[in-house]
Amino acid sequence: MRGLRKLLAAAALLSFALPANAQEVVTHFGFSFPLKIGVLTRSDVTDFEKSNPGVGYGIRYVAEGIRVDIFVYDHGKRTISEDIFSSDQKEIFDASIQAIHLGKQRGLYRDVKEGQEFETPALKNPFFRCKVIVIDRGGGNVEDSVLCLGARNDKFFKTRISFPPHGANVVERADKLMREIARATNF
Repeated sequence: MRGLRKLLAAAALLSFALPANAQEVVTHFGFSFPLKIGVLTRSDVTDFEKSNPGVGYGIRYVAEGIRVDIFVYDHGKRTISEDIFSSDQKEIFDASIQAIHLGKQRGLYRDVKEGQEFETPALKNPFFRCKVIVIDRGGGNVEDSVLCLGARNDKFFKTRISFPPHGANVVERADKLMREIARATNF
């Protein structure tokens, strides 16, 4: 009888559990993407690699008022410098900023304004180069966005963070979040 109760209790718990893929840590190119990073919850994982080799994977995390998209890819390069000021990373960083401006030209955004550039962590050898960008999507939908780029394991690790508009200390909030992301993903 006791064994039956335990079995039924376990079955009840399992029936309320999230699907297995939502519970596990997802790993791509040596980076781990847990279900939770601080207040963020992983919502989507997109495999771009299978149809477009070199384009990698996209992982989205969300929390109230915050969206984080992480892209891990290599663009077909065999080696990628970990130096955030290397030509490899400068090229991808500049192209990523330009892609946001192209969104405005294509009508996706009403306005795009570049803000402060910074490195995180702000140490001798920072992991990520970042830029604040204010994006107006029209209809009163404005967001403080932060684009960050780094590289490890011969892969680019690009992060796009979207915060509610006009928040205080965007750089500090992004820096804190990027440190959490780096720790949680084994960057």
